[in-house]
Amino acid sequence: MTLESLATEAGLAYSYMGGIERGQKNPSLNVVEKIAKVLGSDPVTLLCRSPTSK
Repeated sequence: MTLESLATEAGLAYSYMGGIERGQKNPSLNVVEKIAKVLGSDPVTLLCRSPTSK
């Protein structure tokens, strides 16, 4: 899935999604829920940091 299609399906602006991806924007919980729904994921999963490799 492209960032553009994710943004479209979630009802968000492509530039806003790009800002989230780059860490320049902080999404609200409502936005996290929209993104998670499109991805078929749990919102909590999107909020958790992935483990760092050693």
